[in-house]
Amino acid sequence: MEKRRNLRQIFSDAWRLLLKDIKSAKWAVVLIAVYFVFGKWLFGSLCPMVMITGFPCPGCGLTRAGLAFFKLDFYNAWVIHPFIFPIVLLVFLFCFNRYILLKKEMSRLKWCGVFVLCAMIFFYIWRMFWYFPGEPPMSYYRYNLLKTLLNLQ
Repeated sequence: MEKRRNLRQIFSDAWRLLLKDIKSAKWAVVLIAVYFVFGKWLFGSLCPMVMITGFPCPGCGLTRAGLAFFKLDFYNAWVIHPFIFPIVLLVFLFCFNRYILLKKEMSRLKWCGVFVLCAMIFFYIWRMFWYFPGEPPMSYYRYNLLKTLLNLQ
């Protein structure tokens, strides 16, 4: 029978596991941090698809929607990208299962993530059909790599 953990043990175990996860993925964490710090400054955008093609990707707007969500501005988060809500829920469920319940196998959660990703792609197609080009994030960015390369000919 498994021993019941108190709240202090739960948070201690969660913190230890989080630090272990960060340490095992330290180079990915460093590269992502560098990308976010310098990406906008160097390339004018954080989205690789926008930088290369000028067209928005299915995830365009998620960063701004996430910032609005964490400022508790749920209306603007919804307007910018409504998929921020299921993504935040999935991240919360992942963190709860991984760090509080200490589960290693989360196949249901993975399938939910696949479903949300597929739904985002369908939503992207719908949004491109009805709202492109329009207000950000559904706008064309003319200073892209593809256009620059094609104009060099």
